[in-house]
Amino acid sequence: MSETNPIFRLHQGLLREGPGSDETTLRTLGETGVSGPVRMADMGCGPGAASLVALRALPEAQVTAVDLHAPYLQTLEQRAHAAGLADRLETRVADMGDAGFEEGSLDLILCESALYFLGIEEGLRRWRPLLAPGGRIAFSDAIWIVKERPEEAEIFWMEYPAMTNRAGVREKVARAGFRTVADYVQPKSDWDNYLGPLGARAEALRPDADETLRQVLEGAEQEVALFRRWGSAYAYGVFVVEPA
Repeated sequence: MSETNPIFRLHQGLLREGPGSDETTLRTLGETGVSGPVRMADMGCGPGAASLVALRALPEAQVTAVDLHAPYLQTLEQRAHAAGLADRLETRVADMGDAGFEEGSLDLILCESALYFLGIEEGLRRWRPLLAPGGRIAFSDAIWIVKERPEEAEIFWMEYPAMTNRAGVREKVARAGFRTVADYVQPKSDWDNYLGPLGARAEALRPDADETLRQVLEGAEQEVALFRRWGSAYAYGVFVVEPA
């Protein structure tokens, strides 16, 4: 994705590519139970907010951040260097489904807001051989949190037809040969951390946008407006899992 790509232009400079917060990442790391010289991969890391949290929270960890978009990794490298954390960070421009890790080489795989690219079951199956004994995977995914789903929200989320509720995700985890160790729903404030800057960026770009970019901006504005109306119907859930 080049810097002239309209999607990148919209997301350029944003610190997150999905709902989240440092506090949520810290909670997730706590739920995994990892400590010491952890070998961790941050799959589909985007600009690397979670990688930076992990590097600070786990002072002996070695973190490999994986994303297909090199500018995101360059941003992460710059931020890690400024924070004095770059010596424990590796970045890898790669598909998170085939990032070149050796079997049994990872104690923790973290994937915030990106596993839908592979699908939960497919992603877990691909990553299982990479885990060392006792290794775990932590991921977040969009979920329904009400039984009666608003039609407008359902239409929007048709782009992700695999979306289900917490119980449905746990069923997928089990079908992939894993068990759920812990799971929780992220707070609404995590959406503000994502949609607030996204909406502001869209507004700033709109005056000079061409038709292609305008279509991308409209999609972002629709996402912001939808959450304001129907944010009580869906959320992001975090799931910590291990091989069964």
